[in-house]
Amino acid sequence: MRFRQIGLILLTFIVTLTLSQSAYAHSGRTDSSGGHNCSAKSIAKGLCSGYHYHNGGSSSGSDSSSGGSTSNTTPAAPVETIPSGHVKVIKPTYSIYVNGNSVPNSSLKYPVISYKDITYFPMTFKFTQALALETVWNADVGFVIRKTSNKAGKVEFDYGSTNTSLYAKEPDFNIYVNDSWIDNGSEEYPLLVLNDVTYFPMTWHYAVEELGLTIKLENNAFYISK
Repeated sequence: MRFRQIGLILLTFIVTLTLSQSAYAHSGRTDSSGGHNCSAKSIAKGLCSGYHYHNGGSSSGSDSSSGGSTSNTTPAAPVETIPSGHVKVIKPTYSIYVNGNSVPNSSLKYPVISYKDITYFPMTFKFTQALALETVWNADVGFVIRKTSNKAGKVEFDYGSTNTSLYAKEPDFNIYVNDSWIDNGSEEYPLLVLNDVTYFPMTWHYAVEELGLTIKLENNAFYISK
């Protein structure tokens, strides 16, 4: 009889303890932050309301992960500075042919260039020989170019590399075409100097009328021949 009383007391204690815990707790899984939304049953019982945390959880983890955003701003492109007294020239995007021979312009030490949409040829020995032109230069007279009755020479090239950006300037010496002095400073397409080589504008007036050459621009290619 005494043992039955003790068992009854223990059972009563366990039931009371269980009921007291259920009054302060509710079911539901927690998320990675240690919290969750309150269920409808728990809200009805007055155990919780809305989103809340368990075991000291907080939103600091999610806040820190979203607070460290980085900027993807693209840096501004540097402004090109053209040297004083120079003009910017470029290598033509079209093909070049001399006496029917393709010019490997991207591989030349003295490439054909373009300025104001006009093709300029370097007056190197190899190019002038190919086009049967006579050139003379000295410090006292300046630069002289003449047409001749000679036949076109063999097309050869000076291979080498150049800078990505090309800047030319007007020559500081006299220019003579077929022994006539040229006021280069007043020309719409003046002769230029690049890498210490004189460049001649192959306009219709100069190339055809003055130097007796044949030129044409078609199908994205420039052709010049003797």
